[in-house]
Amino acid sequence: MFRLRSSKLFLAITVLIAATFGSDRAARAQDLTMGNVNPPKHGTSQTTQQFIDKLAELSGGKIKVAHHHSGALGGEREVVQQIQLGAVTFGPITTAPLSTAVPEMSVFQLPYIFRDYDHVFKALDGSTTLTDYYTAVLDKKGLKLIGFIAAGYRGIYGHYPINGIADIKGKKVRVQEDKILVATFKALGMISTPIAFPEVATALQTKVIDFAEGGVNTFYHNKFYDIVKYVADVRHTHQAVALIMSKAAWAKLDPAGQKAVMDAWAHARAFNRKFILDEDKTIQDQVKAKGVTITKPDAAPFLKATESVYNDFYATPAGKDAKKMVDYIQSVK
Repeated sequence: MFRLRSSKLFLAITVLIAATFGSDRAARAQDLTMGNVNPPKHGTSQTTQQFIDKLAELSGGKIKVAHHHSGALGGEREVVQQIQLGAVTFGPITTAPLSTAVPEMSVFQLPYIFRDYDHVFKALDGSTTLTDYYTAVLDKKGLKLIGFIAAGYRGIYGHYPINGIADIKGKKVRVQEDKILVATFKALGMISTPIAFPEVATALQTKVIDFAEGGVNTFYHNKFYDIVKYVADVRHTHQAVALIMSKAAWAKLDPAGQKAVMDAWAHARAFNRKFILDEDKTIQDQVKAKGVTITKPDAAPFLKATESVYNDFYATPAGKDAKKMVDYIQSVK
């Protein structure tokens, strides 16, 4: 009798422990994280939050993502490394710093590869050509591509006005950590200085650099207008941001969870495409209201000066392979 009761007690305890630890494992499996360098009001952050909220809704609250914005988990390169290690689940990563791990991503930094927003949207959404290619490339790096966020056009902002290409010769400019951007601004006669985004404000304040290249929306939402008062609307690139996920974390999701992730992305993508167009109509007025002067230099000399950058890219192994993506983007009408 004692042995029977002991056996039953042991079984009950075993079941309780298994249930407790099993539940804990299940809870941890859904305790996901998002590392994001942008502040909350930035379009990329808002798109990311739309994704997070929709994912929680579609999963019935089973998949929740903690949104660590404003660089709380470090710069974009650091977040990519954490995603590869499985320490962070998701991240909206600008394709320039992502190119340090995935050099094929430099396609998106080629000067003037996109004509306008309509071209960006058609290239990203008109077919699966880009997503299919980059899904396969990222897979080899332990990363899962969820989709591409359109993050707006980029300009040059700094301590001096830019009315033409002559105004930037010999000046120091912060560029993202991408070899193509370094080559682009070198071709323009500038001294390219790769600096991680969290360090840009300090570099401008201390005048380590004269200018920084970046999104006009990023300039506004990070309050760089408190540091410098000149923006040149050169639109040398229209920034793409890859929403990526840990490949290992993706594999742990069941089919319903994976479907919820992609459906949540479809919702966030629709939000993003409308948001970025709406923002474009007002962002320059918002910048000007902060006492900033915006100039619009003729793009033709900038375009002419940077033509050689394409061949520089094609001379690399990644560029040779990714040239078909350049050809695809340029073929989109």
